[in-house]
Amino acid sequence: MFLWTRGCQLAARRQPIIIAKRAAHKKPSIQVELHEYVPGVGVAGDVVAVRPGLMRNVLYPAGKANYINMHQGPRNRQKEEQDKLSAAQQDKASSAKAARRREHASNLGSTLSSVSILDFKRAVVPDSINTFGSVTADDLAGKLKDEFGITIDKHSVEFKDGRIKSLGEHQVVIAGHSVKVVVSAA
Repeated sequence: MFLWTRGCQLAARRQPIIIAKRAAHKKPSIQVELHEYVPGVGVAGDVVAVRPGLMRNVLYPAGKANYINMHQGPRNRQKEEQDKLSAAQQDKASSAKAARRREHASNLGSTLSSVSILDFKRAVVPDSINTFGSVTADDLAGKLKDEFGITIDKHSVEFKDGRIKSLGEHQVVIAGHSVKVVVSAA
């Protein structure tokens, strides 16, 4: 007669969780080429997927299988030619983008030369030259767009210390061209 105890019932309930947990830690299968018949795996010449432990501990030491590198598999020449063609098209597209960027930078340089001073008003900390609000790249891009109609990327703005946090005159580099920024008290 078989008696169930509370401990057995709990173990029986926990078992599926443990099995699922073990499955989560298994390594993925690897591709190997068999040199001879292996029961439950395959015959000589087959390329099969096996667990890494079986290959490492049984098949490879016995000389029954070899590892397969990705480049040793059958070649798909059409896919290789298609990849080369798409890479060439991407190179052409990237060179065209680079030419457009250079042209935009030269146009931007000529329009930025017309900008003499950018003036910003900020609230000031009492008895100090520090401001409550700083002048950021977004502020510069917005001011250039509103006042001069120049559209720039905020990432093309280079500050000496990240942003302007004090009153006075500051030099800012925008797309390789220096612009004078004046921050005054509001």
